[in-house]
Amino acid sequence: MRMITARPWLAAPLLVVIACGGSDGGSTDVEPTLVFADRTDLEITRLINAAGGVDMFSAESVIGQFGDTFDPDPCPAITVAGTVATITGGCTRADGVRVEGTATAENPLGWDQLDYRYSDDTLYTFQQLSFGDAQATQIFDGSLRRADGLTTWDADLTVTSFGLTIRSDLYYHCTDPNNPRCALTNSGLELTGAGGALASGRVSIDRTTNRQTMDFTLKGRDTLTMHSNGTCVGWQIEGTDRGMPCP
Repeated sequence: MRMITARPWLAAPLLVVIACGGSDGGSTDVEPTLVFADRTDLEITRLINAAGGVDMFSAESVIGQFGDTFDPDPCPAITVAGTVATITGGCTRADGVRVEGTATAENPLGWDQLDYRYSDDTLYTFQQLSFGDAQATQIFDGSLRRADGLTTWDADLTVTSFGLTIRSDLYYHCTDPNNPRCALTNSGLELTGAGGALASGRVSIDRTTNRQTMDFTLKGRDTLTMHSNGTCVGWQIEGTDRGMPCP
């Protein structure tokens, strides 16, 4: 995946993508009430990024950074019991980032303190885990499960970032690493205070050029479509002239 990071804990609003493919699955209780035509470009960008998994990947990343036993910073506190690591905030890191809330990582990949079990799922849970300084704060709440040998992502996460709060109720299933394709099915997004949209789409990678192509459809009261050819991200609100072209 690709991500621009303004701070170690705050991902900039750029689409992140997983290289995989799959079949229908998942479920969502999101109601399609959002009117995209009423939303700002920043809100639409955040929704597109969330559909592409930015919040989901950021959630895993902010926990994963604490799996290094060589990190001398005692904040946040890390405790390990069996296969579960618990992260507890209420402190300030050496770089000035304030950490609040808690999170757990069960059977996470790449942790020095734990032996990863390939046959078992990985589960992350967040209880208002936040990272902030004088400029910005990012908050994570909810859960993320990686299953089926790391080929399935099943998330119900609420993330506050760049002043906007979005719930990502996403199901990605991924197969065939030799011909990467990824399906987003039976999923939804909610922009706090504005409504929700059903989300579906696909991601593919051309192994010859390593170019990613992405297509998503977000359906609220109106419909937003997104397409990326690997060099740009374009979107359009159907039935309007509002959008951003991408050849």
